[in-house]
Order: sequence, then structure tokens, then C-alpha cells
Amino acid sequence: MGGVPVGDIPWPTALFAAFTYDRGLVFGTYTRFAYNATSGIVTTVSGVAGDTQVPYLGSIAIDGFPPARSAAAHGPIFEADGYLVILTAHDDPTGLIEIRSEMARLVTIELPASATNISVLSAPGLDRASTVSFTIDGEEARLFLGTGSFNVTGTRVLAAMASPDLLVFKSVPPASTNKAEWRAVLDAISAGQVVAELDLVATSDGHWMQNPARYRIDVAAWPLAVRPREASVQVDTLRPGGAIVLFAFDPRTMPINGSAQISVSANGKALNRSDDPLTLFYTFDSVARNASYTLLPLPGTVMAVYLPSLAAVSIDIVSLPPAAPAPAFDAGSEAAVIAALAIVSVAAARMLRRKPT
Repeated sequence: MGGVPVGDIPWPTALFAAFTYDRGLVFGTYTRFAYNATSGIVTTVSGVAGDTQVPYLGSIAIDGFPPARSAAAHGPIFEADGYLVILTAHDDPTGLIEIRSEMARLVTIELPASATNISVLSAPGLDRASTVSFTIDGEEARLFLGTGSFNVTGTRVLAAMASPDLLVFKSVPPASTNKAEWRAVLDAISAGQVVAELDLVATSDGHWMQNPARYRIDVAAWPLAVRPREASVQVDTLRPGGAIVLFAFDPRTMPINGSAQISVSANGKALNRSDDPLTLFYTFDSVARNASYTLLPLPGTVMAVYLPSLAAVSIDIVSLPPAAPAPAFDAGSEAAVIAALAIVSVAAARMLRRKPT
């Protein structure tokens, strides 16, 4: 795919774009960096929004990362495999990077000298171990670690990954007009409430483009079918308990404008909709543990779906078109009117033929 139009998808969309990878440079609409194919070191990670470019990360060095095979870019995904570790970058507005390791290892991350407000939030537990948040040129970004630990010295961040573990970088999109909403998403990921995301765009040839991400290593989410106004996806995990999965579509794939209505069901059961898009994120523990969903005021059609269990769940999302206006008369009413007019006409004719007295 490599940055050229695919099907009827114009690059970029509001959800993701496409990388090109040439001679160590990974160039995207939203994310850009350099990759050393010999050492596996990533440098100068920048987030891009039009003419705005924010240098979020100076470098990422993964211990024990002799590249196992050539790195490659496919549409919005750049992927490089090392020994029992995979580095995945996404050309999306949040500059998402995932490092998934099957063994314990150390990852050294150098932040730019301009980084400020660097803080570590530890939250031991199964859902999320700790988060490093920081600011670059007024733009916010975070590092999430599943079960390991962070150590921060100045602008150097050491991530001690467990076995297995997941390290994620994600930012509030530069120059975004929805900073509060994006910040709420980052808060929910940090708390272990949002565990996966699927960005989906249907093509006119019956296929689709996708940008999948996982924020918890044991959760899997993948699309089964994506068509205009209709999508079916599968979510699965072996861990008990509930969490939130994000689904995002472009307006053509899942329109919500005008009087179009969204319907969401899980394993065939319709879910209730919440009109408060932030309640599910910030009052998670006090929300009734019934499956539900809410639309988020972010570019495209973005919804957060809460599932009390993530084990073998089939989710169907449908955009129902506006109902056609009812005809002025149905067939029965039209026949009745015609009959009434006939009776009136006959009566009028008789009155006109009646002789005057």
C-alpha cells in the first residue's frame, strides 16, 4: 500500500494515513521517525499535524533486539521484528507506537531536552503497572507499561518490561481541537479501562482498511466484516472482567449525520447508549456493569463500548439510515377517498337532476 490510494480511500483519513519506508526513514502523514535496520534503534519520533511537527521521542533502544527479518510498512502500520519482540508504529494522529515483548527486557527511551512536566504514575495490578506523562512544546504525550516498571532520570526513561509485557507510546494529537476528549482517552488507557482500538474504513470493492491497536497484551480484537453502514468485529481474552474497546470509522463507513441512528449489539443483544461521553472513562467504578456504549466527540465516528466480559464477544455496529417519509395516503386510505368521492358525485348528480317544485 505504501502511501498510495487503495480502493476508494484517499490518504489521509481523519483516522490514519499510510507510511512510506525508504533507506531508514519512515515517513507518514501523522508520524515520522528513523529506523536503524541493524540495531533496531528508533530515533527522532515526531508527531505531525499539517505544518506543526512535535519531536516527541529522541530515541527508543530495545535490549536484545537483533532484527529477525526486514522491517516493512503496510498502509498505516510499520512493523519490525526482533528476538521475541515486535515493534509496531501507526501512522495515526496520536503517533501510536507499540512494543510487545515475550520476555523480560529493558527499553531505554530518551526524551527531547525540551520535555517538561515529566511524571511517573504507578498503579500496580493486572490492568496497568505505570505511566510516564510529559509535555513537548505544550503538547501532551504518555508512555504506558503493562506489568513492568518505569525509572526516570532527567529525560531518560528506562522501561523494565516483564515477561510478557506491552509498552505503548501515545499522544494527544498536535494542534487538536479535542484535547479534553483525547486526554480522557489517555486517562482511560492509563487506568486499564480502554484495552484495544479498531479504526476501520470500508472500500467500495467490498474490502476494508484497518488500524488495530492493543493496550493490554492479552486482549485480541479483529474485524470480521466491514461495509458501508455495517461492521462486525470480534473481541476475545482469557482474563475475566470487563473493559472498554474503542471503535472508529470514517463518516462514509459509519455515518451519524442528520437523523441516522447507530445501533450496537454484543452477542446479539442490543446495548444501551449513554449520552455522557466521559462518564464511562472517569466514573468507571460507579457505572452499572451492564454492556453499553457512548459516542465520543472526536473526528470520524468514534464509540467506546463497555463489555462486562471480553471473552468471545461478537460486536455488530450498524448505522441505520433515516426512515423514508410516510406517504400522504396508503393504499387503503386512497381507495376509501376515491369511494367517498364517487358517492358524493352520484349524490350531487341526483340533486342537479331533481325537478324544481
